[in-house]
Amino acid sequence: MGNSGRLTIQQRAAMLATVTASALLFSSLTSIIVALPAVQRDLGLDSSALHWVVVAALLPLCALAVVSGRLGDAFGRRRVFLLGMACFVTGSALCAVATDGAFLVGARAVQGLGVALAVPLALANLTAALPAEKHGWAIGVQTAVVSVFAIAMPLGIALLAQYASWRWAFAATVPVAALVVVLAWRHLIETRAPATTSLDLMGCVLIACGLALLVFACERSSDWGLTDVGTLAPLTAGIALLVAFVLAERRARSPLLDLRPLRGATTSVPLAALALVQCASLALVLYMTLYLQHVLDMGAFRTGLLLLATSVGTIVLSPLVGQLTERGHGGRLVITGMAALGVCLLWLTLEVFDRRIIFLVPALLLFGLAPPLVYPSATTLVADTAVGSAKGVGAGLAIQARQVGATFGLALTNMLFTAVEWQKRNSLLKPGDAFTPEEQSALDDALTRERIDTDLLAQLPGASQDHVRGAADQAFATAIEITFLTLGGIILLGALVAVTVQRGTIGRSTPRPSA
Repeated sequence: MGNSGRLTIQQRAAMLATVTASALLFSSLTSIIVALPAVQRDLGLDSSALHWVVVAALLPLCALAVVSGRLGDAFGRRRVFLLGMACFVTGSALCAVATDGAFLVGARAVQGLGVALAVPLALANLTAALPAEKHGWAIGVQTAVVSVFAIAMPLGIALLAQYASWRWAFAATVPVAALVVVLAWRHLIETRAPATTSLDLMGCVLIACGLALLVFACERSSDWGLTDVGTLAPLTAGIALLVAFVLAERRARSPLLDLRPLRGATTSVPLAALALVQCASLALVLYMTLYLQHVLDMGAFRTGLLLLATSVGTIVLSPLVGQLTERGHGGRLVITGMAALGVCLLWLTLEVFDRRIIFLVPALLLFGLAPPLVYPSATTLVADTAVGSAKGVGAGLAIQARQVGATFGLALTNMLFTAVEWQKRNSLLKPGDAFTPEEQSALDDALTRERIDTDLLAQLPGASQDHVRGAADQAFATAIEITFLTLGGIILLGALVAVTVQRGTIGRSTPRPSA
């Protein structure tokens, strides 16, 4: 981090505010997962309501990332960033005092709206505050801090939920976010697009509503199925709105999103890489966490400690990757990171089958190399394609690619995982132990919460209960193997395609002039 010595005090403060905001906001979206059992017990939530505690915060970011970037371009990137932080503080405080499930889901939506407004503008304000030759390095530092928060925050929340209350997981973010607001208010310089730039209200509405409907359809498809009208109706409407968005943007005088660069490898390849790696990374962490706790019987805290191995590569590589991206190696770094992630997923497929913890550590260390190689380089490549008046949209586009990959990818991955798990479990159960789809969902709840006194399992003899649990563990491991094998194949195929289409473009990009 020697490069930081050349920054002014104001630039360092601006970087501290925006990097801290990114880390806090990103980690707040999913870190609460470790405390969901405590939330469920305290508020008496069912599985569907518990699911929406997570989705309610993710949905606004997926739908509004590009829109919030344009709002920043039009009304001031510092102003919209501060508005997003205010929403986040308000939502966090409301979550901490939630009295029931509906209250908590609504408060999480407010929190998610704050994240959607502030995260893209954090990146835009970070690049606006620093000279161009520092952008790659700064984004690398940002990625490192975000990744460390993503590992450390769940550990802290697990301790709070176990020894205090899950409410402190939300309350503790309020003073940190307030400090960010103070730093941003004092040290960020207001930037915006020229006054002639249009907000493109029609484009904002079409893309936000279209993506929101698609996310909703994908999230519900794992429960209702792809052919259910409750899935098909929002899916069709979402696709129609996005088609309308594309048509409207082609005719708009000042479009929200210039679609022309998306046809070239310089923008499309890093965007696809961001989406694929985000999807595979979240799936890996999610299913490995469940596997370690429910198949290998490791506790939440021990699981978190083991997953710390995934942060080692990020701490070491992220700033270096930023510097290499500045020198024109961004395309190669993206491909290398994708290849490392693909190999890691195939490696974990074998280790899950053999259930050997000792070999999981080097595999997780290898996984830790992928995000720091891909995120800073791909984000920088995308952001640099935006002209000066659309930096907010460029930053939002990179953020949105990750969220689309996370939301849609996890929804489809969950469908694959569930289908494999149920099929394998039913093939292992005795004829008298088979369950209907409704009972399958209830059985999943019972097994993952380790409640052996539920009516569903209590109706079986003791020996059958043990057999069901054994079949559930084997089915869970098989589902992870198939899921990781599929994701690994897709990631490696994506890396191969990237090598082909980037030849002569990103892979041999021109280095930036040195300071």
